[in-house]
Amino acid sequence: MKILPVIHYIDTDTAIQQVAVARQCGADGVFLIDHHGNDDNLVQVAALAKEVFTDFPIGINLLSYSATHAARAAIEHGLQMIWADSMDVSSAGMGSMGRELRAMAAEHPEIGFFASVAFKYQAEELDPAFAARYAREAGFVPTTSGTRTGSPPSVDKIKTMSEAADGVLAVASGMTSDNIALYAPFLSHVLVSTGVSVDDYRFDEAKLVELISKSRQTMGPT
Repeated sequence: MKILPVIHYIDTDTAIQQVAVARQCGADGVFLIDHHGNDDNLVQVAALAKEVFTDFPIGINLLSYSATHAARAAIEHGLQMIWADSMDVSSAGMGSMGRELRAMAAEHPEIGFFASVAFKYQAEELDPAFAARYAREAGFVPTTSGTRTGSPPSVDKIKTMSEAADGVLAVASGMTSDNIALYAPFLSHVLVSTGVSVDDYRFDEAKLVELISKSRQTMGPT
């Protein structure tokens, strides 16, 4: 199971510092996200982080652009991961953007495509397990959450989705050192921010180290 802290961008110096913190704490990579709409700048910061930390996976979530735009940016700048609130895949099927992303994922296996399914603030997903399976079959890492930021999903939901996706499943809300052992057997990736942070922009090193340590104590999918 890989631990991928999520850095909420406020300025370049802080973002680069937090990449360093995550790396020093033993994380397996980071995602960068900007809630203020300046995604062009975020891509440049991610590229800078990649230059500074050449051996550390850097990912992006571009809230103001499509997932295809994010994928092209990742390819251009040598980033290893993208994550999107929509990759146009659900239990209802896959749209044209989803098919384009599926082709891009097949062409660029070095990039992880994290596709939000049965995710907070989306339309209700009637069949989370099938959504996870469909996303996985497209070459994506199905990524789910609880009902809101900082809220963990039920263990039953995670278990069912994980089984449908052959153990390849990410969760992006609600994980802490207190509950990680319950979820670890069913997860391949954990995207975490609130549970390991001092504030919106800075990690709590002790909390992050503890979460990573406890995650390593429980066998999960590889």
